[in-house]
Amino acid sequence: MKKIWMLFTGLMVYAQVVFAQSGDLIEKSFTGTSNEKTPQAAKRDIQEQAAQKISEEFIKELIGEERYAKNKTLIQNKVEKISNRYIPFSKPSELMQEGAAYKMTVVLKVSLKELKTILQEHSLLAENDTVPLALPLISFVDKVSLKTFRWWKQDEGSNKTFLVSQNRQFENALRGAFQKYNFYLIKPLPLGLQIPRTYQNERLNLDDMQFLSQYFGAPLMVEGQVQYSKSPESSNRYWIEVKLVALQVSNGRPIADVSRKFETEMGVFESSVDKKIRETVDATAQELALQVYEAWQRGSLGTTVLRVTFRGKIPFNQQEAFKEKLKNQVHEIRNIRERVITADSMVYEVDTNLNPKDFSLKLSGLEIDGRKWNPASLSNNEVTMQLQR
Repeated sequence: MKKIWMLFTGLMVYAQVVFAQSGDLIEKSFTGTSNEKTPQAAKRDIQEQAAQKISEEFIKELIGEERYAKNKTLIQNKVEKISNRYIPFSKPSELMQEGAAYKMTVVLKVSLKELKTILQEHSLLAENDTVPLALPLISFVDKVSLKTFRWWKQDEGSNKTFLVSQNRQFENALRGAFQKYNFYLIKPLPLGLQIPRTYQNERLNLDDMQFLSQYFGAPLMVEGQVQYSKSPESSNRYWIEVKLVALQVSNGRPIADVSRKFETEMGVFESSVDKKIRETVDATAQELALQVYEAWQRGSLGTTVLRVTFRGKIPFNQQEAFKEKLKNQVHEIRNIRERVITADSMVYEVDTNLNPKDFSLKLSGLEIDGRKWNPASLSNNEVTMQLQR
C-alpha cells in the first residue's frame, strides 16, 4: 500500500489539471482511525483506508455485491491499485490524537466515468459471469439453383450439399471469431433434428427464438441470411449478400450487425462462390464478434433499453455536460445515447439493468446544476422527467 500511496501523491498535480476540466467528479468523505506510531504514518494509513473504502463502495454499487465478492482479488490488484486514475483529489483534515490512536477525515473526489472505463477494461461491468453462448440461425438462399437451407428445418437438408457446406463455413468462421473473445458458438447440427416441428419455421419470430434460446441454453442469437444470385452485369459472375445480426434473445434487442455484398470472379457458380466466401468469411465473422465483445465490455448485455425524456429547457452549451452528470449520478446507467433534442426537451436512450419502475425511483429527486427533476409518467419502456418550477 505504501507504493500505491507514493504513486497516488506523485500523480496528484497532473490529475488535478486533467479532472478539473472534466467536471464529472463526485465528492465523498471518509473518517478513519489508525494505530500507527507516528502522525505521518497514521495520516498515510487513513488516506489509504479512504481510497480503499470509497473504491469498494462505488464498485459494489456499479457491479453488485456478488460480482465484487467473486472478483475481489482481480479488483484489488487491477482496479483499486490504480485508484489515482479515478480518485484525483484527496484532502485530509487535521489529524487528531485519541488515546493511542489517531483520527482524521478525508474528502475525496471520484470520477465515476473513469472508474467505469477501468471496470470495462477488465470486463467487470458485464452481467453474465458464465461463458456467453450464441446460437446461429442463418438462412442460406440460393436464387441461382432455387434452393434454401436452414439447419432447424428437417425438410431442407436433402440434395443441398453446397448450401450445407456454406453453412459449415460460416459456422466455423463465427466460432473461431467468437472464441477469440471467450464466447462460444453452439454447433446446432445434428441437434436441429430434435426441435419440435412447431418451431421449424422459415421465419422465426421472437417467441420462436426465445424457445430455441432456452432449448440450447444460449442467451445470444446470430440471425440473418446469406443470399446468392446472378450478377445483372455478367452472366458468369455472382453476387453474395450477407446480413447478420446478433440478438439478445431475452428482449429481442440487436447488439451487433454486419451487412456485406460481394461479387465473384467469372466462373462456375458453386466454385466461384465458394472461393469468394473463403476469402471474405473470416473478416465478416471477426467484425460481428468484435461488436458483440464491445457490447459485452460496455456492460450492455443483460440490460434493457429505456427511453428517458427530460421535459424542461436545457441550454445548448450545457447538454453534453448534462448527459455526463446524469450518468455519474445514476450509477445503474450502463450506456446513454441522445435520440431527440428540441427547444424544451431532451430524449435519451439508456442501457440499464433496472426495470422502468425501479429506474424512475432512482431518478426521483434528481438534481443537476441546481435544478430538480421528478418522474412525471411511466410506461413499459419509457420514463418521463419533469423539471420542477
